[in-house]
Amino acid sequence: MNNLNDAKLIIRILNREGFDAFIVGGAVRDHLLKMPLNDIDITTSAKPEEVLKFFKGVPTGVKYGTVTIVFRENKYEVTTFRSESGYSDFRRPEVVNFETDVKEDVLRRDFTINGLLMDSNGDIIDHVGGIKDLENKVIKTIGLPAERFNEDALRMLRAFYFQSKLGFEIEADTLLSININRHLIKEVAAERVLDEMNKMLKGKHLLKAFDSILKTQVDEFLPGLSKGIKYLNETKQDPKPIIFYSLAFSLNKIIPSYWKFSNNYRYKLKQIVELVNNNRMFNNEDLYHYGLETVLQANEVRTVLKQKIQSYKTLEKMYSDLEIKSSLDLKFRGRDILQITNRKAGAWVNNLINEIVNKVINKELKNDYEILKDFVVKNFERF
Repeated sequence: MNNLNDAKLIIRILNREGFDAFIVGGAVRDHLLKMPLNDIDITTSAKPEEVLKFFKGVPTGVKYGTVTIVFRENKYEVTTFRSESGYSDFRRPEVVNFETDVKEDVLRRDFTINGLLMDSNGDIIDHVGGIKDLENKVIKTIGLPAERFNEDALRMLRAFYFQSKLGFEIEADTLLSININRHLIKEVAAERVLDEMNKMLKGKHLLKAFDSILKTQVDEFLPGLSKGIKYLNETKQDPKPIIFYSLAFSLNKIIPSYWKFSNNYRYKLKQIVELVNNNRMFNNEDLYHYGLETVLQANEVRTVLKQKIQSYKTLEKMYSDLEIKSSLDLKFRGRDILQITNRKAGAWVNNLINEIVNKVINKELKNDYEILKDFVVKNFERF
């Protein structure tokens, strides 16, 4: 609430200097829904350079009239009233005009529930019917859905995100337009699609969003996710994001390159998918090579898929009982092998160590210096 009060104070300062200003968008919506507020955005008739006369900040989107100011240690995006046109890339406007009437600014926005304004007194101004749609729990575009989606195709996925977050229904014409224009999602950068998916997956009403995705056939344009979405929609399960992606890609058999995961996250998904699809119970080698956390996540995916699983306690005990967790734990190491064999280093050393590791974790050899030394003396010539 303090941030909201500070935002009202920013508005009062701008009003005092002769400018119109309002809190706009998600902060107004969530305040009315009595939900926690995240970022608070302000829209104003003041130009960026005028805003920066009164507040400390930096231009963060000059073309779009946006500056980020710091007020009482919190950051606020303050943007000049604007209208937009010419969306040749289905994402960004080619023409931006600064306006003096806030209504022009509101009419360019996505959904009615995001088009509400709050003034410095906390009064709500509604030019688009957003209050009624909030009361009726409806997600509806401002103006014609096709126009909004052709301006910015990402808005179709944002409709699903808001449905996942709020549990609202998507209005019939808006839903139909998503179905008709779903192919435009191909025009959106994969990074933006992933961002929206990640936000959607954290919502309390994810299954409602999945149902809408399937009704509109948008899953056709989410590479590798369709089977996972259909499965979870049918079984009414709602796993956390990494389990969802792992499940979907396990059913899909591969992780499409389309998705711009970080290298570490992609590697983790690849490991989980490998474990899920190996069609056997997890063993000591899995726990050693993949680690307990990854094996447990693969086991969780199998749980969601209603496949045969091992209990958490069983896997935890198997991991705990491993004599070594890394080749660095071996009592007889690479340098010892080179010293005792009097041979040059090479791939053969790693091959020998790998065999020793497998025998130790499967309890065929004890991790003891003399025992491992004896094994090396008798077997190194095979490598």
